[in-house]
Amino acid sequence: MNATWTVKVERMQIRLPVGIYADELEPQTVWVSLMADGVASASPQFLDQCFDYEPLCHWLTNVWPRTPHTPLLETRINELLGFVFGMDERLETAWVGLYKQRMSGQAVAVGIERRVTRAEFFTEQQTAALPVTQPVAKLSKKHERNPHAAILS
Repeated sequence: MNATWTVKVERMQIRLPVGIYADELEPQTVWVSLMADGVASASPQFLDQCFDYEPLCHWLTNVWPRTPHTPLLETRINELLGFVFGMDERLETAWVGLYKQRMSGQAVAVGIERRVTRAEFFTEQQTAALPVTQPVAKLSKKHERNPHAAILS
């Protein structure tokens, strides 16, 4: 007999290179939250009958932070969704949130969230032009003095 299980990560703090501003080229504190649901054994006896979250935690803390800078949190969310759905074919839905500490002067955190099914995600990836991470453009003279000036202007 099977049951619906949820893999959950709540406000894991990592350092990730993401953002459109000059001072965001280096990794910054980002909080990761996610829930991924799928069907597996209701009474598992072995790890392969469960959703193993250890590879996810390893990727979030050791692999993902070493990837090149990306301007948008939305791109990072799609990267994370691709990893989550790729780690176990039994996972069918996922909700992911990424939050920046540096943007939250009056809030605990500010960020973006997305909920999607496996089928929706892979259909989008196949039909849309996949985003290509471009090197960050050099700052123009007008933005050199403002650390919060957009890089991609």
